[in-house]
Amino acid sequence: MKKKTLLTGDRPTSNSYTIGQYPGTLKARIEAQDDYECLIFSADYHSLTTHFKNPSSFRKNAIELVKEQISLGVDPEKVNFYRQSKVVETFRLHVILSMLITMPELQRQPALKEKIAQGHTLTYGLMGYPVLMASDILIMNSDVVPVAKDQEAHVEIAAYFAKKFNSLYGNVLKPPKKLIGPILIGLDGKGKSGKSTGGIFFNDSTQDVKKKVMSMYTDPNRIKATDPGKVEGNPVFIYHDFFNDDLDEVKDLKERYVKGKVGDVEVKEKLFNALERFLEPVRFKKVELDKLGDDYVIDLFEKGEKKVNKIAEKTISDVSKAMGI
Repeated sequence: MKKKTLLTGDRPTSNSYTIGQYPGTLKARIEAQDDYECLIFSADYHSLTTHFKNPSSFRKNAIELVKEQISLGVDPEKVNFYRQSKVVETFRLHVILSMLITMPELQRQPALKEKIAQGHTLTYGLMGYPVLMASDILIMNSDVVPVAKDQEAHVEIAAYFAKKFNSLYGNVLKPPKKLIGPILIGLDGKGKSGKSTGGIFFNDSTQDVKKKVMSMYTDPNRIKATDPGKVEGNPVFIYHDFFNDDLDEVKDLKERYVKGKVGDVEVKEKLFNALERFLEPVRFKKVELDKLGDDYVIDLFEKGEKKVNKIAEKTISDVSKAMGI
């Protein structure tokens, strides 16, 4: 029986993931690689929507991100890595899909408002970001796309395009389903943890991790360690729940925290220790991969690109036939 296809990707605007990205799409890749045909792409052209002035770092960043994924447990023998820019059929489909959506529809996308609020220039490319993303998804005949809750609109738009195209030209494009992952709150208790908003990165040193953990936001109404504290919504405990493998310790800390019998320092120190247990094997594996050099990842990309280009060519051929062009 043919496996269903799971597609996901990352913009190489940074050379490392934050641990806040792990519970969502990163963990989903590891858990899905045995049961799905996993396609993981480096979204280099997507990166141009906000970083068009300094694209020279994309190549090296893409390589580093692949190494981190493998360090976390993504098996390069089970998944297919590829670069978005090497699949030219994606951009042919992008042009076709761009005719099927109105400007007001694009202007209402939540992600666009977020990017503008961050100070990014509203270019034609940024406005059309969801169209290109839909093309990435549909060109690979994707069944499932893992996304964080705040990114689910992108998968919905891809499904919209598939249904719109099919209604006009025939049943060709597959509407994808979304696999929603959790969003981890930022260290400051505001918004989400992500590359653009800071956080703890997988390539942070032990000293940097400790500094960031010890400065984390906690219960603002708790003045003294003897004051009863709030666990729900407290970033330190949210991170404990995701990354501390000592469940008894987490339970004990929560019980004492709400009774005012433990200070923030101890809670943070134990979170730091838990994060180090999580990060240490990842760092070790990454060092081993670095010894293989960048060509190791380039070979993985090229191997994956041979496979996905066949899929893309088949999709665009079916699209063209359906349209009569």
